[in-house]
Amino acid sequence: HGTCKGSCVAMASLSFLLCEYEEFKASDHIGRKAVLLLKKLKAEEYHPPVCVLYFSGVRCWVTNMALSLDDFSHGYKMGMRIGDIESAMFNANSYLLTSFLSGRSLVELNKEHDFFEKQMFECKQMVPGNLSLIMHQVVSNIANSKDSLSLMVSQNMEHEGILAQAIKGNSDSFICHICIFGNIEAYIFGKYELAAEIALKRQETEKKLSRRYFFFGVTDFYDGLTFLAMGHEKKDFKYGFLVNKALENLKRFVQLGAANCEHKLLLLQAEAKSLLGNTKDASRDYDLAIAAAEKHGFIHEHAIANERAGDFFLRNGDPRASQYYGKAHALYLQWGAQGKADNLSKNIPF
Repeated sequence: HGTCKGSCVAMASLSFLLCEYEEFKASDHIGRKAVLLLKKLKAEEYHPPVCVLYFSGVRCWVTNMALSLDDFSHGYKMGMRIGDIESAMFNANSYLLTSFLSGRSLVELNKEHDFFEKQMFECKQMVPGNLSLIMHQVVSNIANSKDSLSLMVSQNMEHEGILAQAIKGNSDSFICHICIFGNIEAYIFGKYELAAEIALKRQETEKKLSRRYFFFGVTDFYDGLTFLAMGHEKKDFKYGFLVNKALENLKRFVQLGAANCEHKLLLLQAEAKSLLGNTKDASRDYDLAIAAAEKHGFIHEHAIANERAGDFFLRNGDPRASQYYGKAHALYLQWGAQGKADNLSKNIPF
């Protein structure tokens, strides 16, 4: 029957599906055609679903994810203008997610969460609303000094209710999302045993799903960091297979899009070499990871790389540790992570 305006949504949907099953090259090819068709047919009314399907899919893999933020913002505004509320809210959720994963200011992100979540629940868009709520808890805890450091052990009954509801309803996908953000937060605050427990719970739950949630390399990044931290802190080497799996995945992801994953891979390699006692190469890789994170604009992971380098030099009795801790502290503050910065000052006398 030929091509019509709705064809761009069909192509974007296929692009998203291919991306989910790691057929990235074909996904990007079809996604680009969906965007070109959208422009050629002047089908602006289909922009919101095409945007969320293509840009939150493969486009965030093959380019620096922060470059898609304006597209999500436009998709949200267009959806609200034409009455496609569902697509608008999923664009808003993708905007919030990508903002967090790319290291945008937590101060601004907190405000945006308040704004978008209010709209999501008013419009009865429960899926993006609940996903946003999970992220918001983590953003808030990292940005502010609190005693309850983990989403998984939060004293906030509203969020406990979300997890309980997900488990009761056998919502494995939602449980995985909760675990991903709980792992990130627990790791950032140095709760490595809890982070490992959460990561293993997510991996077990993922076995029930048809696909994993890679989040542009972020999931494997924090898995690898968590299991390596257990090796450093507990001298527990039973996670070696899982570390190697994370490293292999990140090597693949770097080939797909270096901007998002190069520094992540370098930091995991530095941590692994440090654990094996290869101090010379580890020192080099820490500095390479720091430089790559700064180059690609991931301020939060720039901070993490400096903190891990500080740990490395402290373990080896090198006075340069304080220099790296000081830089990490300054970067956390720049990110808006006052809670994490306070936690670092409290636990590391640099």
